[in-house]
Amino acid sequence: MLIQKPGKSKQQLLSCLAKLKVEFKAQVAENDIIITDIADGYLINAQKKVLFLTFWVKAKIIAANGAFELTWETNAPENKVREALDNIIKFLEKC
Repeated sequence: MLIQKPGKSKQQLLSCLAKLKVEFKAQVAENDIIITDIADGYLINAQKKVLFLTFWVKAKIIAANGAFELTWETNAPENKVREALDNIIKFLEKC
């Protein structure tokens, strides 16, 4: 998924993306979420155990000139993933 940011340089988008950890600090603390810095963005790994099932999401947010690229893999229910993605997308659109 591409989130267009016309006129924004890669460096500007990386600077804004750095605020992601602060913006979602409470959710990260409450859940099993690991955010890892990579050269052009972040890797996000999240897990949640419900009864005998472990749901997981592996996402990558990459900053490029004029856009963020968001990719993910998951075994979690679509509605829960969509809820989390909507929050991330709103954050990225503000950058």
